Amino acid sequence: MASPRARLWLAVKTLLAAAVVAAVGLQFARILRQPALNPYPFDLRIGYLIPAGLLYLGAHFCWGSFWVRLLRSQGVNVGLVHGLRAYFVSQYGKYVPGKAWVVFIRVALLRGIDGGRPLAVGVTATYETLTSMAAGALLAATLLPQLGVLPDEISPNVGWVIGLALLPLALAVLNKLAARRVARLRGPSGAPLPSPPLGLLAQGMVHGLVGWALLGLCVSLGVAAVMPGDPGWHPIGHYAADVGAMALAYVSGFFVLVAPGGLGVRELLLEAALRPRFEPALGAEVAAGLGVVIALVLRFAWTLAEVVVALGLYFFCPPPAPAAPPEPADA
Repeated sequence: MASPRARLWLAVKTLLAAAVVAAVGLQFARILRQPALNPYPFDLRIGYLIPAGLLYLGAHFCWGSFWVRLLRSQGVNVGLVHGLRAYFVSQYGKYVPGKAWVVFIRVALLRGIDGGRPLAVGVTATYETLTSMAAGALLAATLLPQLGVLPDEISPNVGWVIGLALLPLALAVLNKLAARRVARLRGPSGAPLPSPPLGLLAQGMVHGLVGWALLGLCVSLGVAAVMPGDPGWHPIGHYAADVGAMALAYVSGFFVLVAPGGLGVRELLLEAALRPRFEPALGAEVAAGLGVVIALVLRFAWTLAEVVVALGLYFFCPPPAPAAPPEPADA
């Protein structure tokens, strides 16, 4: 049973999460009530949102498959399908303030897997998440200031994400030092502390960058889905800006721990990043409304795709039954 302090802290985090979501919701409602948006000038082309959902799943496949590789490097004998099953189902945990439930769900789903020790699952899940977010932070720091897709008061202040990009490296070094210390204390017979290879973490950055490249295409598709008129799909001209905008919005939403699934924070920053692009042609009010609608339809398409895949993997790809212990030999 949770202690009174733990229950109080959960209540505080829940209230903070509700406050964040409510504040963003009110801001978006204010934007969408502007006179220039009556009637709404936007379209909704579902045909663009379906591939946006599929590309979102492809991005998470890149990150989830990296986690499976991390697990195997630590002696967890999990197949790709069952590793992805734990990965996608655990995404429900990000909607609990604090996001720790992502790790708890992965530990629970891999408990019966050969080598699926809670410590190994938890450590690798942490590395996977930080590596993916670090790749996004690196892209945001690289792309946004030069492209100027954010308002002037925001663009010069995105250098903080470089520190986030260095987190996996710092954690890996600290983990290596801790693993050596624990190995000396436990001796040769003790279980080693999970410590992913540095080379594998470097490959994880590649997994992360590919995932962010796919999410950038999602933003381009979101723009094409709701842009007034029929602009077609022309991602090349603004693709780098789309990648940088999504990376900044997604990473910021992740590190605001009280925001469930980055809800509100991600949409607010994505709207701010996209708005300046449309202002010259559409005006400030319509551009702001368009940014809001793009952020919301992408959230809907991604959440729907995530739910379908998570439920499908959970119910139709059960983990293998644990092997029965060998029969004792007859005397």
